[in-house]
Amino acid sequence: MTCSMLAAQEQPAPPPASPAKPPVLAAQRQVPDDDVDRMFSVALYDWIPFSAITGLHAGSQALLPPPHELTLPGKPYRAFGLMVTLPMKGSSRLEFSYTTLNVNGSLRAPTDLGLFGGTIAQAEPLATSYSLRHLKLSYNFLTYPNPPQGAKLRFKTLWEFHYLRTYPTVTATVTAPDQPLAATQSILLPAVGLGLEYVPSKHFRLEVRGSGMTIPHHSALGDTEGSAVVRIRKVEIFVGGKFLHFKTSPNSDTFMRGTVWGPDAGVRWVFK
Repeated sequence: MTCSMLAAQEQPAPPPASPAKPPVLAAQRQVPDDDVDRMFSVALYDWIPFSAITGLHAGSQALLPPPHELTLPGKPYRAFGLMVTLPMKGSSRLEFSYTTLNVNGSLRAPTDLGLFGGTIAQAEPLATSYSLRHLKLSYNFLTYPNPPQGAKLRFKTLWEFHYLRTYPTVTATVTAPDQPLAATQSILLPAVGLGLEYVPSKHFRLEVRGSGMTIPHHSALGDTEGSAVVRIRKVEIFVGGKFLHFKTSPNSDTFMRGTVWGPDAGVRWVFK
């Protein structure tokens, strides 16, 4: 009996139980952010506008009559562009894009016309053309949630500067084929906008964004685009559409207003 009591006393006491770890809340989990919102990339795309509704209009400095209203016919061609994105601090990126297109057409003058300080007689055969160059610098900031922490739905705010230059030309092919009426017209505007992205996986996402700015009695610009993006390793293929509306300053003899829209598609190389 005594030996049994001594053996029981010599057995080591069991180690104290370790305290239970508190549950990790979802907000405390460290979810690695993907590189959608912060990437260094270069993209090339082709734009196929269905139509371009553009026209010349009388500005505040126009001498009337004759009227200054003329719709420019033709379908855009050689419409393409590029975009470069650079990662910035936090969940944001800086984007630079360049878009170009050209339009040619022909018609007869519907009435006597006054354009760019010159005159054209009614029924004169006209050759019309214009080129458009659009440069955009955009600060694409992830507003909610920030950081994304794997969120599928993401809201963006866009802070931008736009420079658009167009060069409309109207030539009276019979009476003055060597004296085209033309003027370079440009728009330089800041703009604000909103964007929405749905990122179900790192291999696929949907994007839509829109921005614009208008100044009364001055120029105006609106830019909208959307796309579906598929990523294969470091290459992205995107298909979507673009919409562009612009109005040059009416504080001139003749100003231009236009709307261009249509599908686009391209490829993006992601370096980071």
